Amino acid sequence: MQCEISRQFFELLDRIAAEQKTPLKCGGQLLYRAELELLEQIQSYPDSNVSTLSLKAGITKSAVTQTGLKLLEKGLIEKYQSPQNKKEKYFRLTAAGLETLRHCADCNRKASEALCAYLCSLTAEEKQVLIKFMEMMQLCLPLYAFPCRCTALEGAYLPAEDGKGKEQKC
Repeated sequence: MQCEISRQFFELLDRIAAEQKTPLKCGGQLLYRAELELLEQIQSYPDSNVSTLSLKAGITKSAVTQTGLKLLEKGLIEKYQSPQNKKEKYFRLTAAGLETLRHCADCNRKASEALCAYLCSLTAEEKQVLIKFMEMMQLCLPLYAFPCRCTALEGAYLPAEDGKGKEQKC
């Protein structure tokens, strides 16, 4: 059982890492996370110039400009200049950009509701076990693999009980 839990955990970590590099399908658009995050920044801070967006997002001005160009090509934002400041570049969402963000927010809300429903169905003890497991994994990171050693080191681990007083093996 311990090995199955570890295997599942590391598969989840691998999937998270892969997902970070894979574009998401948001309302008919394929967007990388950096693009989606810039869309969210533009929505959250309207009338912000590239410098301000850079500070708010914690990325370089060059990254804002490069990602902004990709979003311009996809028709999700438009570039404009303020009549008061012709030097600065500003971005604003297009109708397609707003719709894309709405779609992503809806998908995120549905996933959050499903996770919340599952977590609410757990007992207090089960939730405590999950919290302790995550705390332990944070202490152990970076741990890149957890090969099953249960058969090689028979008796080296203390197996958990199955709830009926019997010991379980991996």
